[in-house]
Amino acid sequence: MNAYFMVVILGIGLFYFVWALGWFLERLSHKQLATTHEHGSRAWYLLVGPGVALHESSHALGCIFTRTPIVEFKPINVSREEDHVILGYVKYRKPTSEIKNAIINLAPVAVSLAVLILFALGITYLVPSSQGLGGQALALLDQLIFMKNDPLLLGNVLYPLGLIGTFIYDFVWTFAGLTVVNPLFWIVAFLAMTTMFSNAPSSTDIRNARVGLKWLLIFNAIWIIVALVYPLAGFLMFGVFELLAVMFSLAVAFAAVGYGFFIMITAMSKLKFPINILPFLACVGTGAVLLYLNTEFQTILSLLAFVIVVIPLLMVKRFRK
Repeated sequence: MNAYFMVVILGIGLFYFVWALGWFLERLSHKQLATTHEHGSRAWYLLVGPGVALHESSHALGCIFTRTPIVEFKPINVSREEDHVILGYVKYRKPTSEIKNAIINLAPVAVSLAVLILFALGITYLVPSSQGLGGQALALLDQLIFMKNDPLLLGNVLYPLGLIGTFIYDFVWTFAGLTVVNPLFWIVAFLAMTTMFSNAPSSTDIRNARVGLKWLLIFNAIWIIVALVYPLAGFLMFGVFELLAVMFSLAVAFAAVGYGFFIMITAMSKLKFPINILPFLACVGTGAVLLYLNTEFQTILSLLAFVIVVIPLLMVKRFRK
């Protein structure tokens, strides 16, 4: 094995991993978060609606990109047809090209991943003590592309793992510097969660894109073999898999933020009002005290305060819904 082979594995594997995270979170929400069943409620429009709108808007962008005529477009909609609930939708003239079908039906995956990455890079600029990770991401991309010129680096299969691992660590450290007292912390966490919702492919999307997915999987398999046997061939796909590895690594880190916010919302939703506000107040209150004291690890300690308060409350039956 070689370092470029590892980059290709990361670029391909993390793409499907982030996609799977979105699918799992969407399924998990239906089991754990009652709000997802209350279609049309205020809570549903707040927590789930944005993800539905982004998902359907992505399909519409896929239609525009492939020049496929759109018949009707409703990014968010709640209606019932017999036993089914129809949410947002895009009606279009189905193209004869399987490639166009794949692009349209897989567009939410690409768009949501792009949004996750932009959020992940953008949020670091909101932390006063950070200069942002944009420049660091470009430097990392340069290192991964041109490591093929150095036989020693190319032969070290762990080299890209170390670089990317450090990059993710720097992102998490930077995000932890955004105190929970700052409303932007909660806005970003919410956007991470709702973007992960939009990332989830429907059964219809997968069925319509199955031919395109098949060819994508075949190409990936071929290129993995090429990368293993002749890593210098990576210059023919200049920077493609290196960019995928960097961006999807960052998307995984940001997806974790969305999962964390989902867990908090789910825990609070299982408590009666106004008891369910106490964990949040404990979290923000702790953050305010730590901010005043200028303590390190403010975000981590504040979230820990949330956990310490919410777990005992969930164990008391009269406090649960």
